[in-house]
Amino acid sequence: MGPRVQHTGINRLRWIAVLGAIAWLGLSVRLVQIQIFRHEAYSAEALEQYQKRVELKASRGRIVDRRGNSLAVDVPATSFYAHPDQIEDPKGVAAHFASLSGKRTESIERQLRGDKPFVYLARQVVDAAAGGVSYAGVFQIPETRRHYPLGPLAGQLIGHTNIDNSGREGIERAFDDMLREKNGSILGYVDAKGKHVPGRQQRREEPEHGRDLVLTLDVVYQGILEEELQRAIDGSKAQGALGVIIAPRSGEVLAMANLPLFDPNKASRSSPDRRRNRAITDVYEPGSTFKTIAAAAVLEDELISLQDRIFCGWGTLRLANGDTIRDVKPHGDLLFAQVFEKSSNIGTIRLAQRLSRHRFYEHIRNFGFAIRTGIDLPAETPGLLQEVDQWSKRSLATIAIGQEIGVTALQLAMAYGAIANGGVLMAPRIIAGTIGSDGHLEARGGPQPIRRVVSRKTAATLSEVLAGVVENGTGQKARIGGVAVAGKTGTAQRALADGSGYDPNARIASFVGFLPANNPQYVCVIMVENPRENGWGGRVAAPAFRQTMKRIISLPGGLLVEPAAKHPQKEVPVVPDLRGMPQAVARFHAQMRGLPVAFSGSGAVVLSQSPLPGQVGRVERINCTLGDGVARSPWKMQQAGLVGNIPAQGSRGI
Repeated sequence: MGPRVQHTGINRLRWIAVLGAIAWLGLSVRLVQIQIFRHEAYSAEALEQYQKRVELKASRGRIVDRRGNSLAVDVPATSFYAHPDQIEDPKGVAAHFASLSGKRTESIERQLRGDKPFVYLARQVVDAAAGGVSYAGVFQIPETRRHYPLGPLAGQLIGHTNIDNSGREGIERAFDDMLREKNGSILGYVDAKGKHVPGRQQRREEPEHGRDLVLTLDVVYQGILEEELQRAIDGSKAQGALGVIIAPRSGEVLAMANLPLFDPNKASRSSPDRRRNRAITDVYEPGSTFKTIAAAAVLEDELISLQDRIFCGWGTLRLANGDTIRDVKPHGDLLFAQVFEKSSNIGTIRLAQRLSRHRFYEHIRNFGFAIRTGIDLPAETPGLLQEVDQWSKRSLATIAIGQEIGVTALQLAMAYGAIANGGVLMAPRIIAGTIGSDGHLEARGGPQPIRRVVSRKTAATLSEVLAGVVENGTGQKARIGGVAVAGKTGTAQRALADGSGYDPNARIASFVGFLPANNPQYVCVIMVENPRENGWGGRVAAPAFRQTMKRIISLPGGLLVEPAAKHPQKEVPVVPDLRGMPQAVARFHAQMRGLPVAFSGSGAVVLSQSPLPGQVGRVERINCTLGDGVARSPWKMQQAGLVGNIPAQGSRGI
């Protein structure tokens, strides 16, 4: 028995040794796997257990006007999401968040009953308290949201961002790289419960805020222009309207309006047509406003004397191709200035026929037509003008009176700006500069002359002729007492979509002018689209120009140099109704009327004011009391409640 027992013990020891070797080999393999092949993964997992990264939110840069008024800012917001498998009351959750997201209750409920592990309930809710209801399976995360404090004011120009705060249109898109933010982070240690350990911060990456952008735009001028364009639309039952105001010597764009308006706070609810900045994207036949370019060409080439008489055919002119051109009223012999005062098609054609086709084409191009202006905005069109070798027998004649050519409102403004400033075409400027980290403005370039298009003598002569159009001719409704205004009316039919001719029921009524005529500070273009009543440029566009510019020059500092002999008639201010408006909008409306305003109390909305609305005459200031309430919009857009909702205050002070 002894040897057998001894042999069994040896076998057991052998098995133990073998098993031990196998276990040691397995442990070694596992150690090699952990320490060599999976080292990085397990190290990261360990780091996650005692380190935590916290995101530091950055803000997209603000967009402000030349007065410092905010046009686009980032505001704190909250997004709500859910894990559907944890939701106990899908119907109740869907009903609550439908009002915050704008989605249908049924749509949210259907998502919550689906098989997705993650569902957004509402994105970027500004009033987080409104969503702060305790539902199992509902969670929230802090975000920022782009907000446009003045709503639809200059909406197409400013543009908008998408849900991820990236610029999609307008200024927001053109300068997205400059405005865009970059979030930072803090990497620190946490205890067993996941709480930060004070003083154990390991690494910090500072957030990079976007740069603030300062526009050349003046929101007060912009608001006045939009109001008066809306009045023109209402008075003529028009489809829409455009307006541009520039400073002719610097090329600065002071206002650029497209009506109907577009509210970038509600971008997803607007059509692409509503969002488009038609002042630079759409082309129109300019009609008689283009006659000024023909006049500039013959004057510059010294093909006419102001004392020469032009025979206007008693109202009809037969062209080389057999077509007949007519004037609204028949005329015989007219002096050069009278041709434009009476807006004679035949007289203008007779003048243009003194030019060769190639020379006229050169003048047109020199004035910047059929060429992009180069403004820092997306989707600008160059306009339409055929090459000379494609002109027909009637092209020179019809182009001279503003047909067979397509221009933008901005191109027209810059061309008249060249006449107003003494003959130099300027590049339009929309960006004044950026605000650095020290809070100071860093200018972005300066006035940019492109080329001289006419001599100072020609520009001065044209200014006198255009002043005569307003004083004695078709532009008389653009007169402003005490200020010499120069300008030209225009009425053009719109081409049919298939290019087969003109739509007899569609037209553009326009007026382009500058003032003071002897020392121009402003150029203003007004275009009214498809007016059904008073559909002539002199009847609907000229009055809109007069009201717009009269209000602007009546503001403090509105007219920097007044005529020596006469002073412009100042508007008599009427105290506006600011009640129910957000503070920023109330301040803006007071500024538009040149009235000082002061705010007291806490809250976001004006609850009361002193003096009360409707008081006529200069007031020391409007005192507004702020409180909590429901803000009302100062605009009432057609069919959308967004434009024109200005309290009735009589005819004075508007």
